[in-house]
Amino acid sequence: MSRRHTGPAYWRTDARPDLRLSDADRDDAIVRLSEHYAAGRLDKDEFDERSDAVWSARTSADLAPVFADLGPTPAERARYRARYGPWGRRGWFPLPFLPVLFVLIALTVITHIPFVLLAFLGCMFVFSRRRRRSHW
Repeated sequence: MSRRHTGPAYWRTDARPDLRLSDADRDDAIVRLSEHYAAGRLDKDEFDERSDAVWSARTSADLAPVFADLGPTPAERARYRARYGPWGRRGWFPLPFLPVLFVLIALTVITHIPFVLLAFLGCMFVFSRRRRRSHW
């Protein structure tokens, strides 16, 4: 089963911790560290110390402690918001699902016909599975 990775591989130890880093990976890590420094999360001494750790790192697992206590950079947050909007990650159902579900439950209780509700839930399950697969 494949896993979806949301961030760059150089700071995610679950991607492949044994992979050796290239100079481009180290440059990307320094750029990310510079963004944290510009955001005020690091002081000058800490930035220098972490920069040295980045340049001496051999594998992506060596970079994990450098970024362990730092959150996402403003650029990463902007990319996340652009992809998922202001409400966060996309769920498995669209927004009008809950009101429609409540109306169908009320109709099921009033008319004693549960097949409408079951058909709706079945359709939602099928469409949500199809939508998830289309992202890969």
